[in-house]
Amino acid sequence: MDTTREPIPGLDIRFTEMGDVKYLKEWLSEPGILRWFPMCDEIEIEDAANRWIGFCRYKCSLTATMNGVPCGLTTLYLQPYRKLAHQCEFGIVVGSGQRNQGVGSFLLTNLMHLAKENFRIELLHLQVYAENPAMRLYRRFGFREYGRQTHWIKENGIYVGRVFMERFL
Repeated sequence: MDTTREPIPGLDIRFTEMGDVKYLKEWLSEPGILRWFPMCDEIEIEDAANRWIGFCRYKCSLTATMNGVPCGLTTLYLQPYRKLAHQCEFGIVVGSGQRNQGVGSFLLTNLMHLAKENFRIELLHLQVYAENPAMRLYRRFGFREYGRQTHWIKENGIYVGRVFMERFL
């Protein structure tokens, strides 16, 4: 895991608040970002953002801020059943102005700590588009591929696959 990076001046972390939904919608609406998410229009973005932000009431969602302004968000999708409570999927997004600057690493480091310490999560997993450059980040943090689906998304008659990744904490 990449822990050698110097702290980023002005970067901080806090629990996500319901008001952060406006930033989440903004980031999901940025040109090119929907290439890496299954939503395709404003109505679907609104629905996804509301579902995502709803987890903040369980204190399982973190927002990164740069000089007090939200710049990224990550959420544990907690399981409601005890037999599944040891594992959890998560989502992460960083605003375009902060990508490739360490914000994703900062969010992921804090999310993994939150998952292990506050929720006793043993296994984190995710699904990601097969060509998504974020896979480099996940691999750097020790996530390993455990499966693929080749025909997940169908957009303009073209299928796009997804990769399933996991990491024990």
